[in-house]
Amino acid sequence: MNGWRAFVTGLRRMLRYPQVWFLVFAVNLFSALLLAVLPALGLASGLGQRPAIFAAADGLDAWLVIETLMSSLSTAALGESGAFPRATLLFAPLLVFVLPLVAWLPGAFLHGGLLLTYAEAPQPFRWRRFLWGGWHWWGAFLLLGAVQGAVSAVLLLLTATVAGIVAALGTWAVWIAAPLLVLLSMLGLALLEFTRAFAIVDGTCNLAQAFGRATSLVLRRPLAVGLLYGLSFLLVGLLHAVFRLGLFPYLPLEMWPLVLVAQQAFIVLRLGTRLARLAGGITLLLAAAEPA
Repeated sequence: MNGWRAFVTGLRRMLRYPQVWFLVFAVNLFSALLLAVLPALGLASGLGQRPAIFAAADGLDAWLVIETLMSSLSTAALGESGAFPRATLLFAPLLVFVLPLVAWLPGAFLHGGLLLTYAEAPQPFRWRRFLWGGWHWWGAFLLLGAVQGAVSAVLLLLTATVAGIVAALGTWAVWIAAPLLVLLSMLGLALLEFTRAFAIVDGTCNLAQAFGRATSLVLRRPLAVGLLYGLSFLLVGLLHAVFRLGLFPYLPLEMWPLVLVAQQAFIVLRLGTRLARLAGGITLLLAAAEPA
């Protein structure tokens, strides 16, 4: 099976199981609400009443979230007014670490259920089977996620260092390094996602074995894997262009319900592309991988 057929089959399997799509969106929304607790507390504690913050909220950017948190903590530390309440200040460092962890746990659980559902297609969706898959591979996928986070942190530092060196060399080096960075990112993502897929298909929690089989598949079928992931990211880029360039700039912020619906529609479709890629990977794996 080539990458195009795997991609199309992945789209079909994603659409065949809307329950998975809805559940992933619901968990994503819940996680986002958890991660918004600290900025919301900062704005509610008095920062939101300041004219500068009120004006900046007309299109809330990521820097405002960080500024809200850091400003609140530093103001309280200096003993100035308008800061977090004392209880909130005491628990804020804990929340900074706990909330991302709480948001990460459901994602690790979902991977087992949704990959098992796609691997057993075209069987009908069964909640019992989905929950069993999530529970059975939860520990293994939590460990894989921890490894992924640690490796990502190291790679981020290396990337920042290399970016500084490349920028000093000139524009020509940037044009060479940027595509290589994209390819390496796609390769790492493919290895991790195929590791999870092989764990499901082989019925194993041995991540070393699953990673070895994933590496073998990627090396044996680089064109198929590359086309699958290339089409997936191309679709994501198209969605960003349609919404961020063709829709969002023309939505008046006064009509916030319409803006909210458009934003959630964008998130739903973007999650759908990821599910289609995972389903396509399962399809490619089943067609190309040798029996365990």
